[in-house]
Amino acid sequence: MPDDSAAGAARAPSQTSALPAATAPHIPTTPYALIWNQVKRHGHWRITAIIALVVAGALVENLQPYALGALVNALAEIPTTGAAGKDAMLWFVVLCAIWTFAPVMGRIHTLTSTTTMLRLRAHIQDDLFMYVHGHAPRFFLDHMSGALSAKVRSAAGAATTVMEYIFSALPRLAILFVVSAVLISHQAPSFLLLFGAFALVFTIVAATLAQRSRKYAKASSVAATAYTGRLVDSLNNWDLVRAFARRALERATLAPLGEKDHDAGVTLRLVLFRMRLALHAIGVVFLIVVVWWAFQEALAGRVSVGTFTMLMSLALLISAHVNTLGDNLLGFFEHLGVLTDSLETITKPHDIVDAPDAVPLHVTGGRVDVHDVTFNYPDGTPVFTHLNLAIAPGEKIGVVGPSGAGKSTLLRLLRRQFPIQSGRIVIDGQDIAEVTWDSLHEAFAEVPQTPSVFHRSVRDNIVYGRPTASDDELFEAAKLAHCHDFISVRKGGYDAVVGEKGMKLSGGERQRVAIARAFLKDAPILILDEATSSLDSEAEHLIQDGILKLMEGRTVIAIAHRLSTIMHLDRIIVLEEGRIVEQGSHAQLLSLGGTYARLWHRQAGGFM
Repeated sequence: MPDDSAAGAARAPSQTSALPAATAPHIPTTPYALIWNQVKRHGHWRITAIIALVVAGALVENLQPYALGALVNALAEIPTTGAAGKDAMLWFVVLCAIWTFAPVMGRIHTLTSTTTMLRLRAHIQDDLFMYVHGHAPRFFLDHMSGALSAKVRSAAGAATTVMEYIFSALPRLAILFVVSAVLISHQAPSFLLLFGAFALVFTIVAATLAQRSRKYAKASSVAATAYTGRLVDSLNNWDLVRAFARRALERATLAPLGEKDHDAGVTLRLVLFRMRLALHAIGVVFLIVVVWWAFQEALAGRVSVGTFTMLMSLALLISAHVNTLGDNLLGFFEHLGVLTDSLETITKPHDIVDAPDAVPLHVTGGRVDVHDVTFNYPDGTPVFTHLNLAIAPGEKIGVVGPSGAGKSTLLRLLRRQFPIQSGRIVIDGQDIAEVTWDSLHEAFAEVPQTPSVFHRSVRDNIVYGRPTASDDELFEAAKLAHCHDFISVRKGGYDAVVGEKGMKLSGGERQRVAIARAFLKDAPILILDEATSSLDSEAEHLIQDGILKLMEGRTVIAIAHRLSTIMHLDRIIVLEEGRIVEQGSHAQLLSLGGTYARLWHRQAGGFM
């Protein structure tokens, strides 16, 4: 299109290369695989530092029973030897060092762990966000957007909670067992068998109960997601609820989901309570047995008072850690269930993916060829059977037909939003199945019947067509779409926020914002899906000139029910039950006296 035209000023070449890459990352489908993937990519040295801090702090802390026992022995020997007083002072200094150093290491570990987990949570959210946006439209038709956004957010938070447990709580417990085993084997070897039996029983019971609790954690997450999804869906449609005075109905339909969420949550907590109770019982039994045995050994003179003190301190420390572990398991398995449920939904394979050797689409003229395409809905209902259509470069065609004829489906197939069963669609000689999906969408500008508008400023919504556009280009596009005037008089102008789903704009204003966005994108192929359906006659008249300029130099495919909006196009295609039954100019189709002529006359010369 010549640059000296009015539209050319607003149609500078797209500069999307300045934007970040939109490659969807590989997302593992299981919690532990996801965690390992994130650690390798974003935080291996930080996780190493966290584990090192945990190990160092646990080693120091777990030496406390030994130092305390040595201090007691030294104090007991003071009456018999003066040298023992120096030993007692030395062990007191060691204890002071432990009491000082262990908390410091704990604070450093907390700071390092917190900052690391926040960083990893951000990376996980970003990866899941990109992966969700890589799904085909059918995925979004099957899942509520509110539930998906909740899953992305909750999965990232749950993953970091699980990581904190794996990289902090488990190493601390492991160090406690190792240090205890070393101290016991050195000071009281006869207790080693008892300690080993406890460690074995504890591990078996904890692993068994943990495995059983996973299904309850997942069920709780599924129930919570269903409740959240319905809640968000209702709040997103607050205007519809208010218009029909259906608050009571919404509450009634939400109540059963709330009950299921409650029941699943209670069931999970009861299961985890029994787990905590079992682990607590094991810890208490271990504590009582160790202290009683040590007490008997001390009375018999087979162990010193210091060794008795060490054994009792170790038993108390182990019992306390077992209780803490039981408390942590509640959060661990609850978050593990949330993460498992979220990943099962989010990481479903993409229906449409780029071929391994896919290359960017290069549009030279905008020719579109549909070759022998057959497409059925997922339930097997046929839409197109051996459909053929050729659109010349720069040709402007209209597509009409009754509801269900396949008009909107044809547009979706052109943008590869659904996989076809057979045949192929070619743009300028390039099969769209062999080009990158993003580059294919870059080739199209669309003005839909119900335009999508972000809860952002007017400026953000228009420059979404080309984020690198200058203010002059923005204003020119807005003027061509006849929306500059109503934007300028609003408080805030182009920086005014339009509200959720553009509720602060009228239907016609949202439509004109969408048209301005299409101007700015400057794509070689233009799709108009009832582009003036939300406009009254006066507003439609205002932007007819803008629409005509938007069409200049582009291949245009326009869907319309109001035939007057497409009567001047180069060719009109009439679809019925997925077949092209007529095609030609407006005058040619009227002369045929067929389907198009009947539609035209029903609209009384083009007007309802």
